[in-house]
Amino acid sequence: MKTTVRASVKIDRPPEDIEAVLLDAEKAVLWTSDLERFEVVARPAGLVGSRARLHYKQGNSRYIMEDELLQVEPKRRYLSRVTGDAIEAEVETVLTPISGGTQVSVRWSGSGKPLLLRLLLPFMRTSIARQTRKDLMKLKAVVECV
Repeated sequence: MKTTVRASVKIDRPPEDIEAVLLDAEKAVLWTSDLERFEVVARPAGLVGSRARLHYKQGNSRYIMEDELLQVEPKRRYLSRVTGDAIEAEVETVLTPISGGTQVSVRWSGSGKPLLLRLLLPFMRTSIARQTRKDLMKLKAVVECV
């Protein structure tokens, strides 16, 4: 069973400005919680099939997840699969032009690999949504300052 979370934010910039930040590996650490490094390992960011290792530090724990870009509609939609030892998820980011800017929507849908996490993840939906919203607000700040 998958847990799904949605969050969105309006950013006062056009989709191409947001895309430039979304696809910049060096800027990922500025708006993604606990991310220390975004290491591109296959194909340039933004191309279907591109892969990256996401190096996280949460408290005293470090872990690595792999992100693979599955689908791209430039300046409109990006679908990635993120996998690690404990979780596998799909992350869809949609950029919708609106008056005065762009609505950025994220849908995170995933499940835990270990049985305990599979059982607990649905109860973590609120905290995952809160963290996703915080990351979107940080993305907004980065994009609007560029």
